[in-house]
Amino acid sequence: MHFDASFEALVRNSFAAALAAGQPDHITRLAYAALDQQPTAVIALGKAAGAMAAAVRNGGYDGSGLVITTDENHRQIDGFDCFASAHPVPDERGLAAAIAVENRVKSLGQADHLLLLISGGGSALLPAPSNGISLAQKIALNDALLASGLDIHAMNVVRRLFSRLKGGRLARLAAPAAVTQFLLSDVPGDLPESIASGPAVADPVPFDDALQLIQKHGLDRLDFVMPHLQAIQNGTADGPVRSGDPVLDKVQSKILASNAQCRDAATAYIRQAMPEMQFLDAPPLDGEASQMAAHLAAQIFEQRHAGKPYALVAGGETTVTLDMANPGKGGRSQELALAFAAAMTAAGSSAPKNWVILAGGTDGRDGPTDAAGGMIAASQNFDQTAARAALLSHNSYDYLKAHDQLLMVGATGTNLADLVLIIAQD
Repeated sequence: MHFDASFEALVRNSFAAALAAGQPDHITRLAYAALDQQPTAVIALGKAAGAMAAAVRNGGYDGSGLVITTDENHRQIDGFDCFASAHPVPDERGLAAAIAVENRVKSLGQADHLLLLISGGGSALLPAPSNGISLAQKIALNDALLASGLDIHAMNVVRRLFSRLKGGRLARLAAPAAVTQFLLSDVPGDLPESIASGPAVADPVPFDDALQLIQKHGLDRLDFVMPHLQAIQNGTADGPVRSGDPVLDKVQSKILASNAQCRDAATAYIRQAMPEMQFLDAPPLDGEASQMAAHLAAQIFEQRHAGKPYALVAGGETTVTLDMANPGKGGRSQELALAFAAAMTAAGSSAPKNWVILAGGTDGRDGPTDAAGGMIAASQNFDQTAARAALLSHNSYDYLKAHDQLLMVGATGTNLADLVLIIAQD
């Protein structure tokens, strides 16, 4: 069997195994069955919202609820008002959904129990601009954040300051009702305040630290940013909920799944399919996608296992810093795959003879494109000059599409960050 062909099938199948392990249906239903107090209202938010809401409905919930998710994951669920919203750039539909959520939450009383089903993507899907901030301004801030190169934690530090629902404010509106939230983590470290910007979680980042972050990265160039921050400082604008606030006393949180489950499933599949496979220690995916790719390539060069196939399974989320005047088309996984292939090709004989990389988002969508990421093998023709040009302009999508190297899986119904799967043999 030709090694490249077998390796390509192996990474595709291991990625499919990872996606299967990250499906929310079973784990959500189990968590729902274990609740001590049945909910009187359900709000599902994020790319996995439809699957999570369907799971509690099938698990016996017979009340009403709201579902806010992406167009590709949108579905109708009996008894739920289901909203399709935009990601990664908010839109008017998301604002309408946010108003519906506010109205529902404000109607809750002491005897109510709100079940929140939260998954990644919620920050953009439920835009509720702070009073005095327009949706257009919120979109401008979101665009600036997406282009900034900031990681998801830092982006959500900023988002929490410009929202009526993020940073624990949804829990504030729901008080004195009890709140339970089931979380699917799409963020490194599984920090609850970063999952959909923490609508029922205290904001742990001091205001002064957030202000320094905003100024350091030039986000204060937007004319509405500093007036709003000054209003928070002087108490005339609503700030995020802080630790110790009594509105959080009746909030319980449980992380149901994270990227680790996807990594474990991919590793287990590879190990079962090819028992002789050696595994390299994998760093978490973070920082600039192209720099992460160079780091992974260097690790392959340094830790080669002569004669035996070896694999690396990594998860997390990288970033791409864009020039907004010419942002190109692509996503962090596409850029990482292309940059890795460029590094391997440039290394010539120093690189292993056979290798394949698959880099993809577990939600099936990488950046504002229809691709989950990219998949490239050593056996394929590689145009180093065109690849370098594509990387410089952050235009990985067009290069990968032209070379039939896009990873296309469609909407997956979950969102547990990104995976990189590399298999090589000397």
